[in-house]
Amino acid sequence: MGARHVSCLNTGRHQVILPFGRRRGRVLARLTAVALATTLAGSAAATALADSPTPSDASRLAAVATPDRGTAASGTVYNTPFFFVLDGVERDGSLFMYAPDRTGDFGPRDKIFDGDDIGDFKYLKAAAQVDNDKDGYGDATYYWMNDGKLSFTYTGADGMVKTRRIGGGWQIYSKVLSPGNVAGAKESDILAVDKAGVLWLYLARPDGTVTPRVRVGAGWGGYTQLAGQGDLTGDGRADLVARDKAGVLWLYKGTGNATSPFAARKKIGGGWNGYNYLHSSGDVNRDGIADLLARAGNGTLYIYRGTGKESAPYAKPVKAHGSFGSYRLMF
Repeated sequence: MGARHVSCLNTGRHQVILPFGRRRGRVLARLTAVALATTLAGSAAATALADSPTPSDASRLAAVATPDRGTAASGTVYNTPFFFVLDGVERDGSLFMYAPDRTGDFGPRDKIFDGDDIGDFKYLKAAAQVDNDKDGYGDATYYWMNDGKLSFTYTGADGMVKTRRIGGGWQIYSKVLSPGNVAGAKESDILAVDKAGVLWLYLARPDGTVTPRVRVGAGWGGYTQLAGQGDLTGDGRADLVARDKAGVLWLYKGTGNATSPFAARKKIGGGWNGYNYLHSSGDVNRDGIADLLARAGNGTLYIYRGTGKESAPYAKPVKAHGSFGSYRLMF
């Protein structure tokens, strides 16, 4: 048998230590997919606990600091880079999973679902894995569907994988992602760009529900790709990278402030139009710094190791094993 990793499966009150091998990853991914299949079939495992993404006025801004959201103590750092598997969705709805290996690359892919299985992923618009208990491993996933519905799949206190309906109306956004904890508490927050190019922030609660949205700013429609998963610069705050239409990649350093979550952008460099997909699955090589994945037009996936330096956040790219060109979505 090959080498095996040890991972933590969050069960709410306990952490169960399990071997992080291909079999365990396949089982957990299939359980998550089954929970999503329930959502696709129209019967959620729990009722919705949050509003749909309607605009919030100034009087509702106070919601970002309500006790049920949870606020971090002064100076607390929660953005330890996460360790996530990489999921790929093909155009027919087939779902595949890659687990990081000990070399800082991804191992062989595992097929989790065929495209003709119940609850296929053809109707999935976007997804984001999160680590809400901050143990360094993913424990839940947000799923955005083409019809605008958002769901949250997680492991309950009884150890069972469940899905909670969060709300509808998310079709108003052209891009959605979760780069980690943006505003200072433990939970991984949600960023969304509407069709007018305005960026909005949703603060997440422990149960996956979200607060009313907060306007971050306009002008984000000029970016063709957004990516981020944890801290890039070594200050413990979640950062974001954005590629513009000219192929320039920009760094938005996190501030930890819900009303102004990012500092002024800084140029990383040009030439990024050679990639048709940017994504961060967290810290692939487990060196404590978030990494970036970039897919070329021929299907080759490149891993940009994080350096922890704001002035030059990525090292030279390294080719990942395998071909990733068949995926319309990766998360």
